[in-house]
Amino acid sequence: MNKACPICLDTFKNPYSIGCSHIFCKGCIIKWLDNNNTCPVCRQNFIGNFPIPMTLITSKYKTRKITEYWRGFKTYVKIHQMMDVYYNEIHGTENSCIYMNDIFKYIYENRWIFNSNRIVYNGFGGDRFKKVLKDKLKEFSKHPNFKESKIWQYKFRDILK
Repeated sequence: MNKACPICLDTFKNPYSIGCSHIFCKGCIIKWLDNNNTCPVCRQNFIGNFPIPMTLITSKYKTRKITEYWRGFKTYVKIHQMMDVYYNEIHGTENSCIYMNDIFKYIYENRWIFNSNRIVYNGFGGDRFKKVLKDKLKEFSKHPNFKESKIWQYKFRDILK
């Protein structure tokens, strides 16, 4: 993990990521994104602005908390990417139910991120994310081609309380 911003080459001021594993100062990456839509280091497409706690950068040791945060971060970014593909490419097509089923499956396999005691849940707006998931599940449960809706409602019953 880098200890300095690759844009200004100074220590981080309000660290952020845009979905890849690189971290930048918030001000630096916002300026960069005014003219570009990719990471200045790896050229991966912009996914979103994600705040990174300073303690994760300054920690000397790779603890369980840090590892869990990065694993959760990657999971959250993957879900974000899947939803972007859904909205930009698949929404409204006959494959939308199949793709949404894949998204629900991935979220359910990674349901540990919904544990409210975890830094991941709080760091990525867990309650907002739960609301979006609940709304999508409700919307798709009315769709005649989404036969798995009852199964997903049952599986997510405790998670979405």
